[in-house]
Amino acid sequence: MDVAALHIASIRSGFLPTLGPTFLSLMYRCLDEGDTTILHTKYKDDQLVGFVTGSLGISGLYRPMLSHPLALIYSLFPVIFNIKKIGKIFAILNHASGPERAGYPQAELLTICVNSSFRRQGLAEELYAGLLNYFKEKSVNEFVIIVGQALDANEFYIRQGADVVGQLQIHVGANSNVFVQRVG
Repeated sequence: MDVAALHIASIRSGFLPTLGPTFLSLMYRCLDEGDTTILHTKYKDDQLVGFVTGSLGISGLYRPMLSHPLALIYSLFPVIFNIKKIGKIFAILNHASGPERAGYPQAELLTICVNSSFRRQGLAEELYAGLLNYFKEKSVNEFVIIVGQALDANEFYIRQGADVVGQLQIHVGANSNVFVQRVG
């Protein structure tokens, strides 16, 4: 639950926090349990100060979630009658399996968050390096990062050596940059 709470506190403008802490907790549990996903956390004095998640492929995220059908239904029940949110969920699923996404590396940085009280201390760089090491261990040569064009995170990924290789739109009216980070 710590990871879900940090996600909600750190990425307020994102869509996933609107699905609620129960859904996010299940999602991060599945990322942690997955064979082709990673949830790397950083604690200081028993307090979660940051985390990063990544995947070798999108099925590595969805398959584990589908293996918990009752928990998934329960976690999404509060939004099941919200047509806008259901539409956005389908937009994400459509993007993940669509032709635009297929043109980029399968491996992906999914989320990186640092507690606001611990920013500007090198934690994001440390977490990013941990993800790079994970991908290196898995013999991944490059991975994709999709981030909203309006977000400050774009500058962070450029500083880490990622290259903007394209743009796409997952949700109507919200353009995203597509970065590719080479590993090695």
